[in-house]
Amino acid sequence: MTPGIRVSDRGAVRVLTIDNPTKRNAFSGDMAPQLLRELDLADADPAVRAIVVTGTEGCFSSGHDLQEVLEKPETAGDPVANAAFSRPSEILTPVIAAIDGPAYAAGFILALNCDLRVASPGARFCGVGAAIGLVPVGGQLSRLLDLVGYPVAFRWLATAAPFGVEEAQQHGFVTGVHGPEALEGAIEVAEAIAKVSPAVVAAVKAGLTHTLRHGTDAGRAAEPLLAALVRNLPDGDEGVNSFLERRPAVYPDHPADHHDRIAEVLA
Repeated sequence: MTPGIRVSDRGAVRVLTIDNPTKRNAFSGDMAPQLLRELDLADADPAVRAIVVTGTEGCFSSGHDLQEVLEKPETAGDPVANAAFSRPSEILTPVIAAIDGPAYAAGFILALNCDLRVASPGARFCGVGAAIGLVPVGGQLSRLLDLVGYPVAFRWLATAAPFGVEEAQQHGFVTGVHGPEALEGAIEVAEAIAKVSPAVVAAVKAGLTHTLRHGTDAGRAAEPLLAALVRNLPDGDEGVNSFLERRPAVYPDHPADHHDRIAEVLA
């Protein structure tokens, strides 16, 4: 089977599977652009309320195909060629990484940029840049600080040493451990997110990201803007009515232009 990104749906959860097992799910050929397209397609689909990214056969991803890197070394740090790996942090649909085995190099970057990471006991992580003479990019010098702080981020990146799931969970990088495979644990989290208001979830992700980028004051100023945007949707009425009627809430898909409207109010 040709290496690629396999797409399947579990209700409102879109599962994107990295499928190149003979190379430990390394990204080769057009796999990175394909992943970018699939993330954007899922984000643009109001029926998709959460995305899970995983790999086949007990491996998340070993990163780039090193043979291709040797042939085209300029792609290793090219932000266009690597856009897929940081895209999960840029879209408003929540993205959960289900990590089995190694998440190294670009695989580590991809996991880093997801909103949550669920791992199996055998998961391992490594930002390899310093070991192969490349500056860590794709959020490793920025986003990683928001997750684990300076001393841990510095040690992981400056030593380029692999670390296991226990250490990753200790520092909050991994938010859940599920055995023997991570996928079902990640889907459980994704399905829990899919049950609540997708319009509010998008606003939550946008508001938190805005605060991280611009500071607490900017985040506080954004809160009433986001609240006003969602207030015009039926989600609030449904939430209150379901509580009063003692039934599960059934939230509508967010409007097709909801993500664009959030971007406008935060601009």
